[in-house]
Amino acid sequence: MDLQLTDKVIGVGGATSGLGLAVTKRLIEEGAIVVGFARSQDKLAALWDTYGDQFIAHPADTHNNIAVRKLGELLIEKEAYGCIFNTGGPPTGKVAELSMQDWDSAYTSTLRWKIALSTQLLPMMRKRGHGNLLFLESVSIKQPIDNLVLSNTMRAAVAGYVKTLSREEGRDGLRANILAPGYHATDRITAVLDKAAELQGADRKNIEKEFLAEVPNGDMGDPANFAAAAAFLLSPLATYINGQTVTVDGGLVRHITG
Repeated sequence: MDLQLTDKVIGVGGATSGLGLAVTKRLIEEGAIVVGFARSQDKLAALWDTYGDQFIAHPADTHNNIAVRKLGELLIEKEAYGCIFNTGGPPTGKVAELSMQDWDSAYTSTLRWKIALSTQLLPMMRKRGHGNLLFLESVSIKQPIDNLVLSNTMRAAVAGYVKTLSREEGRDGLRANILAPGYHATDRITAVLDKAAELQGADRKNIEKEFLAEVPNGDMGDPANFAAAAAFLLSPLATYINGQTVTVDGGLVRHITG
């Protein structure tokens, strides 16, 4: 299936690892030009070495307001067709373990930069008459995950923002959606499982079995399959999908709307 993404410029956050890397590779396979942003200059350079003109490396720390603004300027200069908002999640932890500094940092890393960057991109997209913003979040938006109160809270705020954004800007051709992964084989899920094992004083392998027992598919998700879903949602073929939170979780979430 041709997703009609050839030569379209798309920003991808966290492009050097995990789900962000999988999405980067899939978009390039579809013919897109990826503006990959992440903190690791070496890993970005390695992707440029591999993909050449189809990959534009842009080191950026999304905790830094100036770095986010410069990223927005680059995406506007390149007349980006869309942007994938993705970075590593906030630290694991329970309510009683966290300080207000932890909460402030989680706001900056998980919510603030996404609002700032999308706000910067909106005028370009309105003027052009189309644009696609895709936020990679977590199933915790629909079903909170134990020991992840920072993520549970901040990602729910992102969901409220995206739904509102899609309704306010839809008439100007903007689409804003959320792709919410469940348990995929990435470093992030490794950290979650390690934390659960620590808190319970249990064997790490047994903890993983308990997690996967909640997944009807019975296994970790493949990042490459997740990336295929992201590419479709970004594509012109998904024009009528707007303001949605789509879970990719093997059936983990029990809510009847998925």
